[in-house]
Amino acid sequence: MKKIIIFSVLLISIMFPLFSYAQINDNNTTNTGTSINLKIPNPLKCNTTDNSKCTLFDLIATILNKIVMPIMGVLVVLYIIYAGFKYVQAQGNPAAISKANDNLKYALIGAGILLAAAGISQVVQNTVTKLLE
Repeated sequence: MKKIIIFSVLLISIMFPLFSYAQINDNNTTNTGTSINLKIPNPLKCNTTDNSKCTLFDLIATILNKIVMPIMGVLVVLYIIYAGFKYVQAQGNPAAISKANDNLKYALIGAGILLAAAGISQVVQNTVTKLLE
């Protein structure tokens, strides 16, 4: 029963925008409503007349630097704060302190992997750019 309710809500939320712009005139004809001028800026900042400057490495670097890195950075900080709360909750219990140490260790390993991924991405991009010149 829960699956049916979730599916119904999801289907309605997907279909709602399709019907919300439809308008009916006095003569019962459907009008599309007002036009919306939607512009999505190019995140790569590529020249639209010369697409040779837009490469796959630019796309990967943009996704990594503008989407993955900020989200993962926030998650690392939140996990470090969580480890701090675990230290406070431990109250001298050696087993709980050990778990808090593990949480902090995993958070710092995650931060290291995050920084290493950014560095490796930059090195690979620079290497391939130099090879293609």
